[in-house]
Amino acid sequence: MKENISQLYHRAAAVVDLACIRHNLRVVRQKAPGRKIIAMVKANAYGHGLAQIGAHLATEGVDYLGAAFIEEALELRRAGISIPIITSGPFSKFQIGLFIENQIDFTVASVDALQLISESAAFYKKRVNVHLKVDTGMMRIGIRYSNAHQLFEAALKAEKHINVVSLFSHFASADSEDLSFAHLQLERFLEAASFYERHRLPKPLLQIANSAAILRIPESLLDMVRPGIMLYGYHPSKYSEAEVQLLPALSFRAKVMYFKVILKGSAVSYGGTWTAPKNCRAVTLPVGYGDGYSRGLSNKGQVLLNGRRYPVIGTVCMDQTVVNIGDGEAFNGDEAILIGKQGDEVITADDLAAQLGTINYEVLTGISQRVPRIFLNNVSN
Repeated sequence: MKENISQLYHRAAAVVDLACIRHNLRVVRQKAPGRKIIAMVKANAYGHGLAQIGAHLATEGVDYLGAAFIEEALELRRAGISIPIITSGPFSKFQIGLFIENQIDFTVASVDALQLISESAAFYKKRVNVHLKVDTGMMRIGIRYSNAHQLFEAALKAEKHINVVSLFSHFASADSEDLSFAHLQLERFLEAASFYERHRLPKPLLQIANSAAILRIPESLLDMVRPGIMLYGYHPSKYSEAEVQLLPALSFRAKVMYFKVILKGSAVSYGGTWTAPKNCRAVTLPVGYGDGYSRGLSNKGQVLLNGRRYPVIGTVCMDQTVVNIGDGEAFNGDEAILIGKQGDEVITADDLAAQLGTINYEVLTGISQRVPRIFLNNVSN
């Protein structure tokens, strides 16, 4: 398989195994049986390829795709994806027509926004789908839980043009060791949602569970769930790792482009931040921070080459990275693994995140658009 994949690209590639995505989706369904699924594909499907992953998840029968902004939703529609799409982020009033024309659901976080949507829907002679966002403690967007009834009442008054599909909120700390604030958020959300029962009204679907909550807070599953990072094979934090086995879907690869011997005392790359303590062999990879291999990995990162682990030396450049292979051997065209498995060795996005002082989300979404995505196992089982 290694040789076959290597033949599919020239310089570097992010290789995505769709069989892993399928496995991770099965885990979601096992952990949240019978719930509707909003599969989050924002930020280029967490770096995995928006249109291709969106199409794959649609084929696998998810109920919704979750984008952040209208631009992502439109890309999904242009790819021929027809299942419902929700955007979770804010939008401009000038974009409302694009939502309506392309049948994209709104996240609504204020009475004013709801009024603008209702007026536009009346102009189009449509009844549009919205999801009402309740802020239970995240403090980003959403109507405050104690005032949520105001938004619910406004939606009822506008029901000729507004169809409320769901009420939702977002956990701030479901990935933390201490879940007490997450439980408080859930309590606040359910109290706000009780408006419909108190007024004997049909209740919209309720959703609050992200990946961390799917794995750790079963009482939060409600009617719909929103898996994100877990679909791509990573846990939101170490506190859920014992719950299930997820399969990382992406490997980040590059081909050796140059071999040289670095003489003792020679400095490497910009700023001369690494100096050879003795003569050593090194290779240059045609990948750098312009591709999403962070400059923060300078003199810290490692790559796999011919089944062995070797260190990055010198400053990671925009387009190139130098690797010390010591007394090892390598030839132009040999495949190096920046994220993924080779032989018995593995480098994960978690490993890079630990070196960079960040999270796996940032590592994966940081792989740039100029890195081609290659998709394997594109046939549903």
